[in-house]
Amino acid sequence: MSKNQYPDDLPDKKEQLRKENEIKKEKLRQEYGADLSGSNKNLSPEIEGQFLDYILNFEKAFENAEPIQLFEMIGRPEYRKSEDIPDTEIGEELDNLFELLNQHNLTVDTICEVEDRELYRFITEELFLEEIDNMKVPGMFTHFTYEEFHPNHAYDIENHSIDFFRIYLDKKSTYYTTFLSKEAEAGNWHTDFRASFRAFTIRKFSITKLFFDLEKARVQFECDFTGEIENSIEKVRYSGKGKMELVNQWGFWCIDKLILPQH
Repeated sequence: MSKNQYPDDLPDKKEQLRKENEIKKEKLRQEYGADLSGSNKNLSPEIEGQFLDYILNFEKAFENAEPIQLFEMIGRPEYRKSEDIPDTEIGEELDNLFELLNQHNLTVDTICEVEDRELYRFITEELFLEEIDNMKVPGMFTHFTYEEFHPNHAYDIENHSIDFFRIYLDKKSTYYTTFLSKEAEAGNWHTDFRASFRAFTIRKFSITKLFFDLEKARVQFECDFTGEIENSIEKVRYSGKGKMELVNQWGFWCIDKLILPQH
């Protein structure tokens, strides 16, 4: 066994790795303006070095990357048109397409359920025409989500409404304001109601109806929750039907108004 293999040398090796990592960080700061002040100080020097190498490789690749059509990037493969594929074969053709994209570090996913034929059509008729940066970094994948191109408004409205109601009645957080429209945030209806209570307990919240166009939405719901009045042992129960109004603002569905059931 050589001297360099003895455990006593390990501290020196780790110290050398730390010095090398500091050099990599300085290179990233000087050449690419990277801010690594928030990096995890508990990382081992080996893992941190691998992380810094990844960032350096990415920055170098990005610096020299030229835009290229996705179809060109994957080698202009032959493929069948969606309308020419029988129902019995569309699933297999889609799997083959996924495998081809994966070979080029590209992935496609969906948030909601999308039929195989529609997803195949989307990839071959829309995604193939997208321009992306022509860069390949080992271990790096470019990810596409179907709903970023074809938003599922009903899904977004429903989930925004549910999340807002839950967070709004959580007195430990003020994060609910990020769900509000610009006009709603400037008002005081949401702060006044919350300020009257010390805490809330939600028993039920369910959406019963949903109406929307591309600009506005209205949600009807049923709820049952209790509020503990500030500086009091008294509790107030709210149970029944309520409404929310939303607006499509900044590309997101934002809560514009909340109407709770009478207690």
